[in-house]
Amino acid sequence: MPQQPPTSEKTELTSLHAATCLSMTQFINGHHCPKLAHLIVHQLRLLVGHPELEHSPASREMYQKLLTHWQEVTAYLLEQQAARQPLPNYH
Repeated sequence: MPQQPPTSEKTELTSLHAATCLSMTQFINGHHCPKLAHLIVHQLRLLVGHPELEHSPASREMYQKLLTHWQEVTAYLLEQQAARQPLPNYH
């Protein structure tokens, strides 16, 4: 039986998944930037809410767990960044 071409939603989901994996790989390979962590959180939010996942609760749950983890990573990085920045000097 010939394989049907993916729907636009399926293609979008696959592209979003791939982009998220790439962002996570960049982070893991040493680019520990709060902006990149925030981008990963944004991408995971899109994945969790993607309509294609209505039929795949296990995938949605996996993305939700990743989202929770990356929200914690982002918060930690922002705390570290704030601790390193000197307080403004008002004279």
